[in-house]
Amino acid sequence: MRVRAVLLAVAILASFEATAQAPTPVAERVSTHLGRTTRVSLFTNHVVVVSIRSDTEDYVHQATLEFGEYMVYLQALNLAAEDIDAEPVASDIESRDSTTVLIIHVGPDAPRVFRFSPLSSLSLPVSKIASVMDDLQTRALAALPGEFEIMQWQPEIGDCVELRQGGEACVMAISEDEAIVLQREDIVMTYTVAKANRSEVILRIIEPSP
Repeated sequence: MRVRAVLLAVAILASFEATAQAPTPVAERVSTHLGRTTRVSLFTNHVVVVSIRSDTEDYVHQATLEFGEYMVYLQALNLAAEDIDAEPVASDIESRDSTTVLIIHVGPDAPRVFRFSPLSSLSLPVSKIASVMDDLQTRALAALPGEFEIMQWQPEIGDCVELRQGGEACVMAISEDEAIVLQREDIVMTYTVAKANRSEVILRIIEPSP
């Protein structure tokens, strides 16, 4: 335990030094499902970045952690990385449409890269790291303002919104499962947005003029 504490202290000191330089990744996860890719990254400058890409989406969200929050995440990642064994992922089932790539830039033998499907069996340390990445993703998305109001919104054809990536768009169609098709006003582009993903795409709802 003493050796482990010393190693952790060294890792924390390295984090201090890295923060003073250009930010570098601490941990990254890239998840692809049916053509939709979500990347979650934690950087040494305490910033969490979540990017979402698909044929109809291109969005980036971020949150800056308080120093204490960042150190909690860093410690959790370091401790889990130290416990990763030689065969941390096992699966007899492959999924072509869904895959996850996990890159750990801390701990022994860093960077370590793990590629697996959602059906894989993960060792406890890798599961802990996956949980940290889940929490970081939630942390970044929770920083988005107006999320509850957007999720409760009942859109109608012609309603307009401001997009998180910039620009405005109006509702052109609504499907039975409440997905909406948005048409950009400044460029010829449409977005199909599932109800569950609205707050990732929409910054605010533009109230019609009285």
